[in-house]
Amino acid sequence: MLDLEATIDAAELPGGQLVVSAHGPLDERIAGALRDALVPLAAAEGTQLVLDLEGAHGLDDAALDVIGRAAHLVRRRGERLAIVTRSPFVTGLVDASGLADIVSVFPSLKAAIVAD
Repeated sequence: MLDLEATIDAAELPGGQLVVSAHGPLDERIAGALRDALVPLAAAEGTQLVLDLEGAHGLDDAALDVIGRAAHLVRRRGERLAIVTRSPFVTGLVDASGLADIVSVFPSLKAAIVAD
């Protein structure tokens, strides 16, 4: 069953990785909260940033814009934003938006963390 309300959570894992997890519809209604959680962490130096979209759906242009801004900030510090998703729709949006060159997409949070 799809979540009808979106939530954004941020956490630091024991290995020091920062994870922002999104659940529910990622659209213009939640883009501000996504921006507020993701962009400051993307600008911070020294830690791997993972965006976990495994529980998210309905990604729209507003949310994709936030992800793009965060990816570019991570790229400025010489790293790649790790995105966790198994959704062909999300990976297609990443490819179509030109972000595929500056992010890494993983099928699970574990795979993203191991790749660090």
